[in-house]
Amino acid sequence: MKRTRRGKGEGSIFQRKDGRWAAFVTVGYGPDGKQQKRWVYGRTRREVAERLARLLPKAGYGLIQPHRLRLGEWLERWAAEHVRTHNIRPSTAAKYDEYKKRLTPLAQVPLTRLTPLAIRSFLADLAHLSPSTRRQTFQFLRAALRDALRLGLVESNPAEAVDPPSGGRVRPAQAWTAQDAARFLEAAQPHRLYPMFAFMLATGLRIGETLALQWQDWEGERLWVRRTLRLDGTFGPTKTRHSQAALYLDPDTQALLAAHRQGQAEERATAKRWKENGLIFPSEVGTPITHRNAARVLKLLCRKAGVPYISPHGIRHTYTSLAFRAGLNPKQVADRLRHADPSLALRIYQHLQEEDQRRAALNLDTLLHLHGGRTEQNELVTTNMKQQKNLSGKAKSKLVKTVKR
Repeated sequence: MKRTRRGKGEGSIFQRKDGRWAAFVTVGYGPDGKQQKRWVYGRTRREVAERLARLLPKAGYGLIQPHRLRLGEWLERWAAEHVRTHNIRPSTAAKYDEYKKRLTPLAQVPLTRLTPLAIRSFLADLAHLSPSTRRQTFQFLRAALRDALRLGLVESNPAEAVDPPSGGRVRPAQAWTAQDAARFLEAAQPHRLYPMFAFMLATGLRIGETLALQWQDWEGERLWVRRTLRLDGTFGPTKTRHSQAALYLDPDTQALLAAHRQGQAEERATAKRWKENGLIFPSEVGTPITHRNAARVLKLLCRKAGVPYISPHGIRHTYTSLAFRAGLNPKQVADRLRHADPSLALRIYQHLQEEDQRRAALNLDTLLHLHGGRTEQNELVTTNMKQQKNLSGKAKSKLVKTVKR
């Protein structure tokens, strides 16, 4: 297939092996994240370019003239399409608006004249912001420019020539020790939300997913995670497609849910008002519990139990740490957390607790012999066997008997 350099804004145009010319333009993305394309064909390049020009407005770009397109205009177009086609959460869309506002100093720069030096100078002017804010703003700009490059709007991506801002110090994940978790559960038992917190500790489910669970999602040993409760109080899809999966429950957790269902039925029968939503963990009137109220109750129960306060997401961290301690391998833990990559659980969670770090301080002798898995007795036998070469037959026999005993 013979490909030629395409003109700016023309989309992808190439000549096929049979001599005909073809072109395509991306008009959106499907539910699986794959590009949806529209194709045109013709006998000449000019014919295909004209047909493609008529097709471009369907992709939402109109007849873009790259040399007239400014960075601010492109960021507006790109962010709007990305939100529409990638199922972006409202909170993330709000972040996009913040990034665009922060990039205002570069907004009037023509897209084709944006240079790495201009980007680096812009980042230097953001020194007063936090490292994570600078890095996220840069990542937003780089992603938009990558798409502009794919569409042929620019010759190269100037952001690729700029070193990303350092991420700064990452706040360590918080988690309870096994003793803290036990004390918390004991203190929380009289509270009506005890089943919810116990369930989260047993499964590692995210707080939003837990608050969105319905009784119809529970099928004996399996629990289907289908949606999440957003911060704004609306329901939406889970964090990732991989998160939408069945979660297997142990017998104790199944018994916990069964007892909770009975208790909820009694609570509903005596409530002065109740709005049925089919939720497993609703408020006292059947409505969804807000993230803020869940965190507030968690803080009160932590104070009562005398354990360090951790966020609701810290309960997920605690589950992960306890799961590793229980002997589950990274793949098993990742499946329980519904992570696509097992290394994520290892990289973020494996060394959460101070005790884990203390246990990792092994002396040199232990490190040298740990690989062989020798026990103290095996090491003694090995040492004595070497010494036997210098002993007489009678003494050698006596030593062997001593070691065996």
